[in-house]
Amino acid sequence: MTTNQNIRYAIGESVRYLESYSSMAMECCEDSRRKWNGAWWHMATLYEIGEVKQIPESAIARAKYLLEAQTWPVFVISDNDHPISETDKMKMDCCHCELAVYYMILVAYGCDLDKELPWIRKWFLKHQLSDGGLNCEPKAYTHSNKSSIVSTLPPLEAILWYTNRDFTMQEEVFLDEGARYLIEHRLVCSKQTGHIIDKDWLNPCFPRFFEYDILRGMSFLVEWSRRRNKPLPIGLLNEGMQQLNSFRKVEGLQIGRQVFDPQGPWGGHTFPLLEALSKKGEVSPYLTRQLEDVRAQLEYSSNV
Repeated sequence: MTTNQNIRYAIGESVRYLESYSSMAMECCEDSRRKWNGAWWHMATLYEIGEVKQIPESAIARAKYLLEAQTWPVFVISDNDHPISETDKMKMDCCHCELAVYYMILVAYGCDLDKELPWIRKWFLKHQLSDGGLNCEPKAYTHSNKSSIVSTLPPLEAILWYTNRDFTMQEEVFLDEGARYLIEHRLVCSKQTGHIIDKDWLNPCFPRFFEYDILRGMSFLVEWSRRRNKPLPIGLLNEGMQQLNSFRKVEGLQIGRQVFDPQGPWGGHTFPLLEALSKKGEVSPYLTRQLEDVRAQLEYSSNV
């Protein structure tokens, strides 16, 4: 699928922005995650369309520096987890889904984060709850012990897609339990009531960043089945395909939602590439490719 001229121009604008970002003062780490026109979102958008190599090397180096030197490497659950020194108190805090997005960008670019910043992978594995998911809300670890689908998917993807060796036993459990969590929640439903948790999840979203939609969950289950040699949940995936029927056109899959919807919880300033890729009602080649992978795997499994 070709990239149209408007998107190519917008890619160039994001690359130029990231070149200027690289020369900014190292202390401005919060500016990099500003929704939606901070540097991390420009990088995440390039990553999601398969153009991660267009990110300037200087921007990658600065991003890695922010994680290495200006990020508190502990998920704060209890009082003992808080930084103590004044220097550490100035560091950026992270949640599971945000950290996983950062991780995937840098590893896809070619950084060896498991060697340079091994605490990140350990972070994901450490914070899986007993139901199989994760939750970016610290109270979940001391009270409800219930996961969040939004918080769960990016860490699962980070381990599934960016492990270039055999999985460890801990990683196998992490992925299999995460798949169980998604399957038990029927991709979008409350396990207790069976009702859809958030009907917005039925609307395909692109770019997603940390956000969830049903196709994102379906895509994970297909790749998990493939890489872990596990049975494909055919019935559940067929249900998902039916939920997407209203967005499926001859040309491909339409976008049904924008992560930055001004009327939603995640408003903020945007940038040309994000705007160009996320127009509701337009067919997204990137979502279409993901949908076709699910469809092809379903067809293959049905014929085996």
